[in-house]
Amino acid sequence: MKSKNYKSMLNDSSRVFDNLSDEWWDENGSFKALHSFNLIRLEFLKKNNLKKSFNGLSVLDIGCGGGILCEPLSRLGAEVTGIDNNEKAINVAKEHAKLKNLKINYINGELSKVAKYSFDVITCMEVLEHVKDVNQIISFSNDILKKDGIFFGSTINKTLSSYLFAIFFAENVLQIVPRGTHEWKKFLKPNYVKTQFLKNGFNNFKVQGVNYNPFKNTWSFSKKTLVNYMFFAYNS
Repeated sequence: MKSKNYKSMLNDSSRVFDNLSDEWWDENGSFKALHSFNLIRLEFLKKNNLKKSFNGLSVLDIGCGGGILCEPLSRLGAEVTGIDNNEKAINVAKEHAKLKNLKINYINGELSKVAKYSFDVITCMEVLEHVKDVNQIISFSNDILKKDGIFFGSTINKTLSSYLFAIFFAENVLQIVPRGTHEWKKFLKPNYVKTQFLKNGFNNFKVQGVNYNPFKNTWSFSKKTLVNYMFFAYNS
């Protein structure tokens, strides 16, 4: 492990999510679109997993929230660790995992708490557009990924379309995302994200656009990355 100071890397939007702590597992509540997104996220992960199966793989979910992605990964046989600096979200995640009889290691705090571990897979979904230093997250992930490990992420492009759909319509008009969730200035262009990963020793960076239909609450893969996109990068 390289000697670096990895503190205060995770998002600082806890105030928004504190007020929604009781809604993490309400599939018709404030996280309705996220639950729907989870279906296509899992499809993307399974399709691009080098080892084909998640059974027995060690997985770290950065910014896990209430555990919406951690639980299905655990059901696929992965040894899952979820970390988030939102204490209320972690408490919800722990209680729900206990209710579903799932063994998931949930940690409240900064990423420095997992610096001594190593993982086969890291997931970081809808997080990078909130963090203070994207490059630091990527560098840290490279440190704790095992050889031939893979990083999966999803975030929002910095375009006029993303401002209109991810903020103006999603938060203010349709109200499918809690108001104040996003800041357009923190959105990330795919080429910028790719550059950061390649600069930090990753390779084979691939991007996949996704579209959301708010009227049907469904997601689909797309060739365009105007608003939301997913990606993965290998560490070999």
